[in-house]
Amino acid sequence: MKKAEAKARIEKLRKEIWRHNRSYFLHDYKEVSDEVHDSLKRELADLEEQFPDLLTPDSPTQRVGAPLDGRLPKVAHLTPKESLQDAFTVEDLETWEDQMHRSLGERKTFEYLMELKIDGLNVSLIYERIADSDKRVEYGLLRAVTRGNGVEGEDVTHTIKTIQSIPLQLSFPATRYPLPAHIEISGEVYMPKRSLAAVNEHLPEGKKFANPRNAAAGTVRQLNPEVAAQRDLQMFCYGIDKKSAEALQLKTQKDVMNFLYKTCKVPVCNEYHLCKNLKEVEALYGNFSKKRHAYEYEIDGVVIKLNDRRVQHDLGSTAKAPRWARAWKFPAEEKTARVLEIHLQIGRTGAVTPVAHLTPVHLAGTTVTRATLHNADEIARLDVRIGDTVIVRKAGDIIPEVVEVLRNLRPKGTKAFLYPKHCPSCDTELIRPQGEVIHRCPNKKCTAAHKESIEHFVSRYAFDIEGFGKETIEALLDAGIIADTADIFTLSYEDLMGMPLFKEKKTENLLTAIEKAKKVPLDRLLFALGIRHVGRETADLLARQIHWPAKKLTVEDKKDIGPQASLFGPETQHITLEGVTLTDIHNTLQKIDDKELAAIDGIGDTVVDSLREWVENPAHRQLLKKLEQAGVLALKPKGTAAKQIFKDTTFVLTGTLPTLSREDAKKMIKARGGKVSSSVSTQTDYVLLGENPGSKLDDAKKYHTKIIDEKDFLKMVK
Repeated sequence: MKKAEAKARIEKLRKEIWRHNRSYFLHDYKEVSDEVHDSLKRELADLEEQFPDLLTPDSPTQRVGAPLDGRLPKVAHLTPKESLQDAFTVEDLETWEDQMHRSLGERKTFEYLMELKIDGLNVSLIYERIADSDKRVEYGLLRAVTRGNGVEGEDVTHTIKTIQSIPLQLSFPATRYPLPAHIEISGEVYMPKRSLAAVNEHLPEGKKFANPRNAAAGTVRQLNPEVAAQRDLQMFCYGIDKKSAEALQLKTQKDVMNFLYKTCKVPVCNEYHLCKNLKEVEALYGNFSKKRHAYEYEIDGVVIKLNDRRVQHDLGSTAKAPRWARAWKFPAEEKTARVLEIHLQIGRTGAVTPVAHLTPVHLAGTTVTRATLHNADEIARLDVRIGDTVIVRKAGDIIPEVVEVLRNLRPKGTKAFLYPKHCPSCDTELIRPQGEVIHRCPNKKCTAAHKESIEHFVSRYAFDIEGFGKETIEALLDAGIIADTADIFTLSYEDLMGMPLFKEKKTENLLTAIEKAKKVPLDRLLFALGIRHVGRETADLLARQIHWPAKKLTVEDKKDIGPQASLFGPETQHITLEGVTLTDIHNTLQKIDDKELAAIDGIGDTVVDSLREWVENPAHRQLLKKLEQAGVLALKPKGTAAKQIFKDTTFVLTGTLPTLSREDAKKMIKARGGKVSSSVSTQTDYVLLGENPGSKLDDAKKYHTKIIDEKDFLKMVK
């Protein structure tokens, strides 16, 4: 940015920040979120740092108050490290509580310990027993290890020792129980916000840390401990290994925190609270969410743990996460960014999505450079222009979107965006079907749409072919090796080894993934076909509610797909599966009556028309035939074609059911055409009541909603 441009931008930013300050401090009114306000101030501070002669005393910035990289030794963990499963809503927590009751086989009253989720780097401190007497036991710090891949981490003892609050020795009274040779204390290493600012002051452009977590991670992994010593790393400890906890008779999670703080003298975040139920958890979460930015360290949610360690032991863990804990994340952040360009993106069905290309902004844990503008009407409503400063957030905490234009920051001379009339890929004139807000490219052979359709076909919720990314798709299409999705399943070792992107191991891995994907669940296949208006839920409904002619079929299962297979033929075995052939899928969709389709709750006229249009296209019949010839088979889901006894019926679930999990009950309702809501209203038909219900029971009585228990429910679905 040139100095004249920077000066104009600084003046606009100062004016806008002061306006928001007056609105907030004088009139108790906030036009934008704290995140947006902070984002504007950060931009101003960055410009003032870049152009120090433009800094003035009256600026808002001058007012107080206003992975394993191989460089470090790898160390195996004494106990495997786990990650926490996320929760995003109260309903998620209620489902989790229900799962714990089910796992234990009995109903319990749970106490929870809520801790702040520090946004830092997970590190384990290993203390080794070095001396003991009748009265005291001494341990010395042996090493500090990052979480790494959970099995092994990086030895970072040299940098962790620079944290003054971490004791090099532990000393505590001997117990009548034998203590282990090692004690492992886990915690989070972080960098305070003020320390990050100080560090970044001395770093050149391009080398500055984006956030405290990155700064902490980068500092911990420094080879020179002197660098770490200058950067003010801190640590909060929160856990101890199971063996040590049992020997020390620590019966609750709160006991662990007290022991760490009072006996071990290690640093502990004192913002932890014992909650008697999930209602108390919810109330505290709201408080923490409101004051999250007031802490000197970054937090991105709270951690909720069962307080009783015996129950923790009984529940155990999955392959990756403890069943007795959840991380409840805060809502998505909002930030500001400037619009550099607006481009059109062509989707798999020819749908055109305008996308704003932005100045980089760190949003909810990732750096965002693009955000959706949805459609032409949304651009007109927002009046988004190139050069504008916009508020960006993540829709559903996933997809970045532009939600507002800060017009006071609009540069002079900007012009309204003129929506292009032609496809940027094939230059075909765009159309906007009557009644729709989306423009479309009608060219069935549009290159951009074709690439997107293949990318969708191999994506996670479709055929889920690992290693088949955008670059691979483009390379195979450009080389003429594949022309459509069916060609994926006929790829050979020679085809791939001739491509610049492929080495032997990558080729074998991709061919193995392709072979595995040939046996695909029916709902995933229907979703993968890219039929308009058939998303994941609709595909699941079609798979379960239509009567498909399933057959027991004997198919080949290839075991050897490497170079030897290309010379002598693959090693195969024959297996028998119950599935639906792709020919039968086409025939079934072709023959099914439109009224029968529309009778399925959730399948409206729009979906019926879209299915009919797709089936009647001869190219789609030919594609299914090619897929079948390549060995693709759809696996029929269990429990299909249930009677739609709950059509137009809405349920609300509350409390713990005696035998059914909350998820099982929801599936049974949806499979029979019903809907499940998270709150009771006048539209609710039934409240399915379990033990320890929440406020939903009071709402049910208020609205005179019919209340049933599990016994009543099971009679209904019989």
